[in-house]
Amino acid sequence: MSLSDEPQVLFIAGSGEFGSGECQILDYLQLPGEKPLAAELIFPAEGRLVEQARAAGLEVRVIKSHDYLTDFRELWRQPLAWVYNLGSFVQTSAVIRNKRVQLVLSLSFINWTGALAARQEGVSHVWMIREVLSGRTNWLNFFWGQWLASRLANDLSVRVLLESSLAAEMFRRKRTREKSLILPPAIDATRFRQQLPEQRPGDQPAGVAIFFSGPNLKRILETLGVISRVATGGREKPDQPTAVSLFFPGLKKKRCQALEEKIRREPALPGLSLEFPDFDCLPAGWIKFRLAVIFPGFDPLSRIVLESGLAGVPVIVEQGAASELVIPGQTGFVFEHRDYDQLAVCLKEILKYPARGRQLGLAAKEHVEKHFDIKSWKEKFETIITGVLSPPKG
Repeated sequence: MSLSDEPQVLFIAGSGEFGSGECQILDYLQLPGEKPLAAELIFPAEGRLVEQARAAGLEVRVIKSHDYLTDFRELWRQPLAWVYNLGSFVQTSAVIRNKRVQLVLSLSFINWTGALAARQEGVSHVWMIREVLSGRTNWLNFFWGQWLASRLANDLSVRVLLESSLAAEMFRRKRTREKSLILPPAIDATRFRQQLPEQRPGDQPAGVAIFFSGPNLKRILETLGVISRVATGGREKPDQPTAVSLFFPGLKKKRCQALEEKIRREPALPGLSLEFPDFDCLPAGWIKFRLAVIFPGFDPLSRIVLESGLAGVPVIVEQGAASELVIPGQTGFVFEHRDYDQLAVCLKEILKYPARGRQLGLAAKEHVEKHFDIKSWKEKFETIITGVLSPPKG
C-alpha cells in the first residue's frame, strides 16, 4: 500500500452496493506496489462494495447520505436530499480537516457531498463522472436543470474525468470543457480471472444474463417478451427452456425482492425459466452464461461490459455510454433505445448460432485485455492526480 507520508486523498463513492467507478477504484487501490497517495474511501451507506473494501484492508468509513440526483419522477426528493445531506457535509468536512486531506475525488455524479465539502475546506476536488444527463435516453435529472449541473460540477472541480464521450456532451461548452477529460473505464484483468472457476472441457453455458440499471418493470417485461419469442421460435413448447437470470446492479435487496415479486406475478412466458440470483454470485457465475444483455440507466454498467468481455461472454448493449466499449458485430452487438426488433435480431444471432457467440466472446476478451486493463489506466490516472497535487509553478 501507499507510504504514510504520501498525500492524503479522500475518495467519495456514490453507492455502497455497486458502481462502475467504485469497482474500478477498488481494483486500483488493490494493485500491488506503491502509489503516489494515501487513500481513504467514504461510502454513503453499507453494502457489498463496503464489505469488499474492508476485506481488502482498505481504510473505509460510512457517512450516510441520499442521492443528489434522481430520475424525473423523483425530482421532488432532491431538495429534501440536500437538507438531509447537510449532516454528511459537516462530517466529511471534519474528515478533510482532521486528516489534512489534500485532494477529494468524487466517484459519482449522484453524490455531491465531497465536492461541496472540498470547496468549504479549500481543498482541490476532482470529479469522476460516468452518469449521463444529456440525450433523449438519460435517466438522471438535476432539479435546477442540466446546464446548471454542468456549471456547478465545473466550478467545484479542478478536473472532471468523464468515462465516455456521451457523458462528455454535458461539458461541451467552452467554459466547462477546459477542465474535462475523457478517461475510459478499466478493470484488473488479472485479479478478475483469478475469481473465475475453471471451465471443464465440453461445458456449454446455456444461460442468458440480463442487467437492468433501474427498476423499470415495463421495460423488463418487454425484454422478457422478446427473449421468449426468440427462444420459442414460434413453437408453443420448446425442447428446452432458456434459463434467464435477472440482475439489478446497485438496487438494494428490498427493492430487488419487491421487483422480483412483481415479475413473478405476471403470466409465465413460454420458453423461459426465470432466475433471480444474488449479484454476489459474480464473477464466478459468469461461466453459466452464453450471453449478456445490458440496459444502462443510472449507472451505464460499463463494469458489466468489461467483466462480460473478460469472461468471454458476448454482450448485447442498448445504445449508451457503455456501448462505446463494444465493437458492433465483432465483440458484441449494440441496439437502439427500445428497438426490440433489433434486439431480437441480435439475440437470434447468438442463441441460434452458438459458434458465432463463442467467436464474439473470444474477440471481446481480447479487446478488453488489450484496451481496458487497469495497469494502463493507472499510469494515466496517477499522472492526472500527481499534476493536481503538485501543479507546475508559475
